[in-house]
Amino acid sequence: MKKSNRTSREEWLDFALGQLVSFGPAVLTIAKLCEQLKLTKGSFYHHFSNRNDFIKQLMAYWYQTTTLDFIKIANEENSPLERLQRLDQVIAASNIDAERHIRAWALREPTIVQHLEQIDHQRTQYLSECYQGLGIDKSRAMDIATLTYSNFLGMLFMYPQPSIDTALRISALASKTLIADIEGEDR
Repeated sequence: MKKSNRTSREEWLDFALGQLVSFGPAVLTIAKLCEQLKLTKGSFYHHFSNRNDFIKQLMAYWYQTTTLDFIKIANEENSPLERLQRLDQVIAASNIDAERHIRAWALREPTIVQHLEQIDHQRTQYLSECYQGLGIDKSRAMDIATLTYSNFLGMLFMYPQPSIDTALRISALASKTLIADIEGEDR
């Protein structure tokens, strides 16, 4: 991290996500973060009113960068299928290591669960809307979205962990199989 007179809010949050991935949530204390960054607590308090505010902003930042920004990029495409494919490309090209660590952290930190509920709802809702755009009714589209999303998340917790490309390929296969089954039922 660059050292200057001021460390930006985003630099604090990016650093914290890296620390979370490398060392776990126990290092996300004000003292430990300041020590690692060789900064004073005043620098921390310039951006965050307390640790709870920091965690709230960290989760909002992660939501923005790994959910809303991904959706924004995917929405540059015209068709629902192209949006789904673009979303897979964005995920594959991004570092999503924090995903597993944040979800594991939620087992011990109830406030994280609230953020994950919002994030998971947004993600499955977006997938569902794409599936609806392919002509699938709302209820089935949500079922497919929930199944493919939970399948993808589950693969992040496998050992050995499949590559992101493998996880996306398998999630897309599940999606295509379900859509083909639905189309076959409609005939």
